[in-house]
Amino acid sequence: MKIIIKYSSFMFAGYLLLFLIMKFLNLYHIIELRALNFVIHAGGIFYAFREIQRENPGDFGYLSGFLSGMKISLFSAIPFALFMMFYLTFIDPEFLQYLKESALSGAYITKGKLFIGLCAEALGSGILISYIAMRYTIMLSSYRSQH
Repeated sequence: MKIIIKYSSFMFAGYLLLFLIMKFLNLYHIIELRALNFVIHAGGIFYAFREIQRENPGDFGYLSGFLSGMKISLFSAIPFALFMMFYLTFIDPEFLQYLKESALSGAYITKGKLFIGLCAEALGSGILISYIAMRYTIMLSSYRSQH
C-alpha cells in the first residue's frame, strides 16, 4: 500500500504541476495538452508496477496488478479533482464559466460533474494503462527469469 500511495502522490503532483504551468502560461485552452496527463498517469503506474514486482515478485499477478493500477488511478485523481473543486470555487470561479462556454456540452458542467468526470477519466485511463503495463511488466519479468 505504501508504493501505491507513493506513486499516487507523484501523479497528483504531476497533474497539479501541469495544470498550474498551463494556467500560468495561458495554455489551458489548448485541450490537446491534457494528453500529457496520460503520460504522467502511464509513468506513475508503470514505475509503481516495477517497484511492486521487485518487492513482491510472487504476489504480483494480473488481478493484483490491475487492482493496484485502479487504486493508484483513483488515489491520484480524487485529490486532483478536490483541488479543482477548491480552485473553481475560491481561486478562479471565472474558469468554470470559461469551461461552460467553450467545452463540448459545457452548459451542463457543474463542479460536481467535473469532479465525477475527472475521476471517471482517470479510472478509464487507469484501466487501459494498467492492462498495458501488466502485460509489459509480466512479459519483462518472464524474459528476465529465462535469461
